[in-house]
Amino acid sequence: MRFLLTALLIVSVTPALADDLTLQRVMLSSAGVGYFEYEAKVEGDATLDLNVPLADVDDVLNSLVVFDTAGGIGTLTLPGRDESHAAFGILPFGPAALRSPISYLNDLRGVEVAVTGPQPMTGRIMAAERFNETIPGASGRPGMVVPRTRVTLMSAQGLQQFVLEDAESVQVTNPALRADIDRALQAIRAQASRTVRHITLRSSGTGERTVRVGYVAAAPLWKATYRLVLPAKAGDEARLQGWAVLENQSGADWKGVSLSLQYGNPVTFRQEIYRSYYVERPAVPVEVLSRILPGVDTRRLLPGTEMNGALSGGLGALAAPAPMAGMEKAAPSALAEPAEPVAAVEGVEETVFPIAAPIDLPAGQTASVPIIDHAVAAERVDLATGGETHPLSAVRITNDTANSLPAGVLALYDATGAVSFAGDARLGGLPVGEDRLLSFAQDLRTTVERQTSQETTLASLAAEQGVLHIATRRREVQRITLLAPTNEARRVLVQIPKHGDRTLTIEGGPVPGTEETATAWRIPVSLQPGETRHMTVYLDRLEHQDTALMANDAAVVVAVLADNTLAGPARAALQNIEALRKDEAAKRGAVRTWQQQLDAVAQDEGRIRKNLAVVAGNDALHERLTQELDADETKIAQLTASLTEARAAAHKAHQALAEAAANLRI
Repeated sequence: MRFLLTALLIVSVTPALADDLTLQRVMLSSAGVGYFEYEAKVEGDATLDLNVPLADVDDVLNSLVVFDTAGGIGTLTLPGRDESHAAFGILPFGPAALRSPISYLNDLRGVEVAVTGPQPMTGRIMAAERFNETIPGASGRPGMVVPRTRVTLMSAQGLQQFVLEDAESVQVTNPALRADIDRALQAIRAQASRTVRHITLRSSGTGERTVRVGYVAAAPLWKATYRLVLPAKAGDEARLQGWAVLENQSGADWKGVSLSLQYGNPVTFRQEIYRSYYVERPAVPVEVLSRILPGVDTRRLLPGTEMNGALSGGLGALAAPAPMAGMEKAAPSALAEPAEPVAAVEGVEETVFPIAAPIDLPAGQTASVPIIDHAVAAERVDLATGGETHPLSAVRITNDTANSLPAGVLALYDATGAVSFAGDARLGGLPVGEDRLLSFAQDLRTTVERQTSQETTLASLAAEQGVLHIATRRREVQRITLLAPTNEARRVLVQIPKHGDRTLTIEGGPVPGTEETATAWRIPVSLQPGETRHMTVYLDRLEHQDTALMANDAAVVVAVLADNTLAGPARAALQNIEALRKDEAAKRGAVRTWQQQLDAVAQDEGRIRKNLAVVAGNDALHERLTQELDADETKIAQLTASLTEARAAAHKAHQALAEAAANLRI
């Protein structure tokens, strides 16, 4: 397959005004853009003219495409985005100078002007400045302060001044400069009033032919809405009718336009093509031969060189659902069919709904047109979602048509007897062959009760090389009771939300027809009139923890021993570890006790030695202190021996614990 790529050279010139193209086709996309196609009958070389809103010019320049079977594209021209800046390019002032007379005059410094009035003069402007003049009041009243403008000129006679408010005119004497100023003012006026841009496209060709010009621009999203008539009885199909709501915000009336609607999600973006960009160029020094400094060459890269939840359990077989009460009534009222059936086209990435009849839609108005009318497979169910006492009434529809269904909202009607509104629902887009569950009301006749509790149990235990590997099961238990209406049967989907890596187990065995979505499990339960059903489900999550047995983390081992499910051999092995840990702790406690006693005696001995240093040898106190010192020395020897023995015992207990931990296998 080949694609034709056409490039347009965009230049800025001003074409003659014309309007030859007429809007023939509009395609609105669900991505927030529209394709607008114009058509013209031409002969020979042709000039095609099109007015485009200023906000759409970037999109036009980015996406405009021309279809011409017997001609070629010439140039596409349009006025610049801001012609006023170009108009001021050769003037001594910019647009800001025209905000006030004093700004204008000061920006004309050095320009010769001719002044007429009470003080005629000619000279070059030096400066213009504000000053206040007091006008005397009448009949002794206070004077009034009036702001004035004093202009200073340099003339052949020297410096001269005049008051601008007293002059009749101040005119630039240079005719060419006056003409440039006039053009700049005209450009500002044209720019201020222009909300559209006139585009001229030139086409070269021979003979009479049709030229089509299309482009993509921003457009309001079209919205899909549906009407769903619920099935009269179990096994019947539902009637689905889809409508598209769209707006004409293009600024121009649509008359006999061929309209199509695209449902998809193409990539769209904007780029500001319709503005001037200037590349910042580096400044380089003037080349002087003695100062040229070539860059350092680098090694050439050689070719090929690179720069460095499972389900288990169950409720048993379920009876087939009985029809709901009232479902055996007369056939529903006939839903009016669209006057012009829409033959949708299914593409790879999108679905297109071409509206059969041309559409007339004035600018600014909204239309709603039918795009889908099909009988679809449907099943009425209840959906028990969570904490609510009553489940949601829902209908499961299957898209067994040939086209995807766009996302949109639905209004549901129950036409088993007199037509009645059943509720609203949301459809998130439905590809061919898939089904969706649409909740539209609350079933106040059916009751759902849930009781939730939490349990924590030991899932598995292993020990290797002194490390205890523990797996704990965090279990949420949900006990669910369902009660059907007294005179009606129900089919209920009990929804269990997913959270993280939890797994679902159903007490009693697997339930046929259990569904799994990205966010929940749905367990089907069929209820006979007035029937009460009970079910229990378990949601489990395993948590893993590794504990080094020599890390003195006694609380972990104690917690494991407290679990009633711990097997006998494993319990005995851990009890031995815990006993050895306690024995080591007791012996280390004895070491601390002996050490504390030894430190106390050593401190007392230090006190005695300080006293002996200041007491005379023939003093009676000296003899008593000497006796106390001898006694402390004896105690120190005894305590040192006991401390050494206690340390040896603690070391032996530690070795026993380390050996038991290293050899533990569970």
